Amino acid sequence: MLAAAAYAVLLGISPAQAHASLIGTDPEEGAVLEVAPQTITFTFDEAVTLPPAGVTVYDAKGQEVTSEATASGTEMKVALAEASSLGDGTYVVAWRAVSADGHPISGSLTFAVGAPSLSVAPPPSTEPSRATAVIHGVLQFFQYAALLLVVGLVWFRGLILGGHSIGEHRVPDRAITRVQRVQILAGMVAVVALVALAPASGALQSESGPGAMLTFDAWSPASVGKEWLSALVGIVGVAAALALRERPRLAAAAGLVAICAPALVGHSRAVVPAWLVTATDIVHLVAGALWLGGLVGLALTLPLITRRGSLAAEVVTRFSTLAAASLAALAVSGVLMGWRILGSWTNLLNSTYGTLLMTKVALVVAVAVMAAGNRLLVLPRVRQAAGHDDTVEAGSMLRRAVLMEAGVLVVVLGVTGFLVDQPPQAGAVSTGSGTAAVAQTNTQAAELGDDHRVYATLTPAGPGPNVLRLQIQDAAGEPVEAAAVPTAKLRSGDVDLGSLALKSVGAGTWETDVVLPKGGTWEATVGLRLGEFESPLGVLKFPVRQ
Repeated sequence: MLAAAAYAVLLGISPAQAHASLIGTDPEEGAVLEVAPQTITFTFDEAVTLPPAGVTVYDAKGQEVTSEATASGTEMKVALAEASSLGDGTYVVAWRAVSADGHPISGSLTFAVGAPSLSVAPPPSTEPSRATAVIHGVLQFFQYAALLLVVGLVWFRGLILGGHSIGEHRVPDRAITRVQRVQILAGMVAVVALVALAPASGALQSESGPGAMLTFDAWSPASVGKEWLSALVGIVGVAAALALRERPRLAAAAGLVAICAPALVGHSRAVVPAWLVTATDIVHLVAGALWLGGLVGLALTLPLITRRGSLAAEVVTRFSTLAAASLAALAVSGVLMGWRILGSWTNLLNSTYGTLLMTKVALVVAVAVMAAGNRLLVLPRVRQAAGHDDTVEAGSMLRRAVLMEAGVLVVVLGVTGFLVDQPPQAGAVSTGSGTAAVAQTNTQAAELGDDHRVYATLTPAGPGPNVLRLQIQDAAGEPVEAAAVPTAKLRSGDVDLGSLALKSVGAGTWETDVVLPKGGTWEATVGLRLGEFESPLGVLKFPVRQ
């Protein structure tokens, strides 16, 4: 209830969004130039990096034009090697970049030299690999689960078990050995996941198949430097926590270093203020580690201490108090991060990120209800147990309850593994199972009578919400201020969306929002009333991915 109230207040405030957006180009989209530009400039609202082969320039026939792209800060520049020798016609620049949050974004820019071409071959499009997205999401899950488990068990030994004894009770050596074995296993899994995530991120950013994980570019620090930094921090922290496990305070400090690793990449690095969201993310991870590590620690030790009723009750009581504090920290930090990353109710309710986040919240609430039931019903049953049989039965009940809690938390981590790869904006395109990208702008042109031409762009050219933008130019390539608003209709096969409501957004330029129910080829019919007896029509066909 507190989390919902906080969302209601905080989501009314507009924070700076994660995920880079293109805010300007030189030349502008649809520009007609007298001579070819030496350099094409893209400006974003935050710093971006270039993946290998991130920019390709094509002429109207679909032939590649020699170019070289560089990125520095918020600008990406594309130098045309032979600009002076480029002939008249339309050119398309297909680009792909990587946001500060590590997610790929892409699009295209169309301009003409001299005069636009009568027909323009669309640039070859490649669908992002779903297999790479799934592999990346699974690795994220193992990273979170293993890191939280190894660090949580380190803290479980120090905070719950008190090293080797609790008051007058000594914790059996077998229980400590069990915890240590799982710690080591979780540490090994965490190291493998951290190392594998770097090339998986490289393949994901280049929108390539799983085979790209074996290439130099996918492993190169130039492409995935932040991911390697995260891996280094995590590996050093895990190794130190395991090596110092007999020195609880130092091991706890090393665990804190390890748990910071996932916070060094992802949405928290791209949201303003980055320090606040990153710190909140770390608090969120610490709370999760305390809760998951405590539950698994209980599951490992309870079978060996159940018959020692007072010891078992004390261990569970300590964990229950810690779990309550962890839940409060999870709620507060989760609300704060959700506010900063999502920024609006629209993004929460209409994005895959929002859907997964609400699923995660529902699962955590379910675990909290289970935990409350354990504390109010099961724990008193353990304390009041009398005799051998009654103690064993109460202990078995407690172990089952703890395992159920831990199982649901593992599902939460699975959702989190795919959640962090989703774009937080409503209408953003998810590529496959778990990755995110902004789809390319689809640009088409058609003649309107003898002296006019219409240029149309469909963004993001995928099923769901799209923006159709029209610009009508005269024979000289200048935007035409028509006396009447143009007409536009969209259809695909037996699906007819009918007439669209266009609004003027500039000289000779109109836009409309449209929702495409499916992929395939969509046909736009544009009409322009030039006079009482002259109303030419132009037909444009947009390929829309499935």
